[in-house]
Amino acid sequence: MKPSQTPRHAPNWDAVPAETDRPFPTTLGDDGGILCLGLFRTGTYSMAKALNILGYSRVLHGLDMRAGLAGLDALTQEPWSRAAWANLPFLHRVLYPDPDSPPPWLGQQFVSETQPFSREAWDEICNLGSYHAVTDTASLYAEQLIDAYPNAKVILCYRDPDTWAASVEKTFVGVVTSRGGRLVRRWAEPLLGGSYPITQLWDVLRGWFEVETAEEMRAVYAKRYEEHYEMVRSLVPHERLLEYRLGDGWGPLCEFLGTPVPWVEYPRVNEGKRLRILLKAGIVITLVRAVVAVLKYPLLAVGVWMIIRAAGWDRAWQ
Repeated sequence: MKPSQTPRHAPNWDAVPAETDRPFPTTLGDDGGILCLGLFRTGTYSMAKALNILGYSRVLHGLDMRAGLAGLDALTQEPWSRAAWANLPFLHRVLYPDPDSPPPWLGQQFVSETQPFSREAWDEICNLGSYHAVTDTASLYAEQLIDAYPNAKVILCYRDPDTWAASVEKTFVGVVTSRGGRLVRRWAEPLLGGSYPITQLWDVLRGWFEVETAEEMRAVYAKRYEEHYEMVRSLVPHERLLEYRLGDGWGPLCEFLGTPVPWVEYPRVNEGKRLRILLKAGIVITLVRAVVAVLKYPLLAVGVWMIIRAAGWDRAWQ
């Protein structure tokens, strides 16, 4: 940038403290931190990267947690399996009411954990106290997190409800309920055992939307969206809440956090495309593994017979 040029996001030095007065980022465990409670698919990954730029180095986001099968084990890690079961009561009251038949993704030893997590549980089980900020997956447990961390600042990312619904359908629901997604949930994952990432993703979505079928979920997209935002607004004092709309840039965020405006563009990350790729790749890989598991022994038998014939050993049995 030439010296004579004005940056697209020029710092407003009157609205923020000097560099020496900047507050040092605190963690949730230090009775500070940030809860980003805007729903998934509202620019949460861009917000996570923006917070990184502002000095909040430890920001928890679903995409950063995915390190297993095609990047899909964020929800199947034990801590988050337990969090979903305990904090989404629709799961244990409606979808899996029989304690002797828990969801396949939950360890039997955790079936009795049906009370919302306390602050101690969030810190001990999910290690949330060590983070400067949590976002994305955290929005599913907004009410519980607001109660657990009452002094945290809250950022509420939002977008047009219809646009959000279309994004959720395209990124999650349409993929998980596709022919391949159904085949994975009903055949491949039960066959392979172990973790059930696609099944759990679908169950967690149903648990949060409080529905049993895809048709019911699509019918309540807008309703659940509005309920979520009204709930957060009603629980968080105005002075601790920032409502942030996609496209607002650095200004409102930096003023809310008391940090200078960076000389770089606000990050814009297409997390939807990445999520779709991860989900579809996970479905394909799981199906391939299941097919290999089914054909492994027949193919092994054929291979052994071909070796025997090639060696001429079959004539010894004639």
